[in-house]
Amino acid sequence: MTEKKDFMYVVLAIAVVLVIALVIKPAMNGEGPGPWGARDPEPTITPVWTPTVPPATTVPTPTPVPTWDGKPQNIGFVDRATYQIPTGKTIHQNLTTPPPGAAPGITRWVTYATIDGKGSGTTGVVRIPSPMWRLDYSDITTSNDEIPFFNCQVMDAQDPNRFVRIVTLNFADFLGTKGEPDLREKQWVNTFYEGNRDYYFVINTRCIDSYSIKIQVPETYVGAPLE
Repeated sequence: MTEKKDFMYVVLAIAVVLVIALVIKPAMNGEGPGPWGARDPEPTITPVWTPTVPPATTVPTPTPVPTWDGKPQNIGFVDRATYQIPTGKTIHQNLTTPPPGAAPGITRWVTYATIDGKGSGTTGVVRIPSPMWRLDYSDITTSNDEIPFFNCQVMDAQDPNRFVRIVTLNFADFLGTKGEPDLREKQWVNTFYEGNRDYYFVINTRCIDSYSIKIQVPETYVGAPLE
């Protein structure tokens, strides 16, 4: 009986030592309960925010604007279907635009582009680089003095429904200037008080051997940027 009590005292003492070692002492040291108890979660460390520096913006190198060197360019012909023009349709009108008040000084004209041909056709688009220009169609030769015909329709490339101007020469015009080249140079010229736009030309001929139409701009636009 005495041995049984001594054994109980030994077990109780061991239990007290384990409680002190595993529960009380860790609690006093702030370590939380022993391996059989729940432990507090580890604290979460929030990273310090670092601002993002945007990459430097690269400024593109501007494309240089070409300038006109003063040499005439030749405007070729294209298929009439390019501008949805019915084949064989000709408008026989001579539209004129009243010029504004005469500006002081004399304008010196230079040839910016030419249209050379013989028969009917529709040209490609040409950009007129000035706010005023003129059309010189005085260089026309005929194969028959009785029924020659020449028609040039100036079209706005941005608005194909707009006829800017229509020039028509019939047998009376050719007969009245026959042998008079100076008279042709004065009369067979049309000035346009608009520009800085794209145009194309629809030409219809009959009994015409050849023609050379000159698109002319003021001399001050030689070397000017082409817009």
